[in-house]
Amino acid sequence: MDATSDGNWLLGNPDWWDLDGQFPPDFRNGELAPNDIWLSTTPRVGNYGWMRQRLKPLAFSLLRPLAWAPFFLFLSVLPLAFPGQTPDDQISAAALFLFSWFLVIYPLSTSRSLQIPSANNIFSLPVDWKLLSLALLIFPIHIFIDPKIGWISYVILWIAMFRTIGQIQNMMNIPPARFIIPLYSNSWDSNELTDIWVINSEKWHKGLIASSKCNEGELRISGFTRSEYDFLSLTFVHKSGFIQDPFFSMHKGDEKLHLLLDSPPPVSGISWPKQFLVPTEEE
Repeated sequence: MDATSDGNWLLGNPDWWDLDGQFPPDFRNGELAPNDIWLSTTPRVGNYGWMRQRLKPLAFSLLRPLAWAPFFLFLSVLPLAFPGQTPDDQISAAALFLFSWFLVIYPLSTSRSLQIPSANNIFSLPVDWKLLSLALLIFPIHIFIDPKIGWISYVILWIAMFRTIGQIQNMMNIPPARFIIPLYSNSWDSNELTDIWVINSEKWHKGLIASSKCNEGELRISGFTRSEYDFLSLTFVHKSGFIQDPFFSMHKGDEKLHLLLDSPPPVSGISWPKQFLVPTEEE
């Protein structure tokens, strides 16, 4: 999920953007700073406040299998269009069809599971489940009624594939990131949150502490530990289950998210440990 070393943990691994070992900038295109009510900072400034922690871009795990999925969906019809060329045309077509959708669903599921704390409901993945289910229901009918119905199912599968790829692209337009702050764990009190939050734990602990529903997902406050320091995280989990940067320019239509981000969680935090910051000579 993260860059492995403490020095790259916030800005992200330079290899993700082919920066040849240089530290990434404090702000990339589309990334916004919280409003003035927030106490926020960057790895080059340090001191106190919330910081953005970039997570590994999804392109690394998704683009290659997504590029191959339509190819195998195309191949799946060939054993039926040109029968007698395989040992078993039905099994060959079914195997190619299943593999085409495996290249979509499996990488999505595994990529999401690495984004702790994401959601894990498979049917929330950005897949056009309705059209995919419709095509699967229609396909067996061609065996009993008319073979031409199988082509209707095949066309619907292509529509579902293209719509799914579009949904994935829309989801990936906002990169994965969360905002975090180091704190003394005993200083946190969930009762200071407004009633718009659903409280899971009154005190700080590792895991979900509070959450609030938004138009396009859910904003979560969680606790975790890194290098013996305790942190609080603010994470936006999209309805697809994937983590998205809460302060990003493309969150224009989610009014509930903007309302929640108008004011920060009630915590001042502690000074940022130097091991997580950009060394002075790199500024």
